Amino acid sequence: MSVPDKQELIELFEYARPRVIQSMELRHCPHAGFYNPVDDRCNFCHQGLECIWMNQNDELVDLEQKSLEELKQQLLIAVDFVDSSLSPHHLSRRKCQCDNCNWLRKVQETLARLP
Repeated sequence: MSVPDKQELIELFEYARPRVIQSMELRHCPHAGFYNPVDDRCNFCHQGLECIWMNQNDELVDLEQKSLEELKQQLLIAVDFVDSSLSPHHLSRRKCQCDNCNWLRKVQETLARLP
């Protein structure tokens, strides 16, 4: 199998982004989901990691400028996020064919091909 290129990794973000955004409660966010590291409300917010991830990986960020290692690390965070949102009946993910499990397998297979 060939080593994945940047574009192949970047395409995997297309599935994770909406999942992260949909999980966020932005109704009372004074920054509309844009993480502000100098605001204590952001530093102590229960959605801090999601906001940080989105601000580093949303559609406005040029992921092409990131290294393969940076993309890998950001995808691993997305994997943890999607994985943590699965219900207990997903214990046998190898057999499950839902979108989340299919994406998780695809990311695993892609990252396994990295050197």
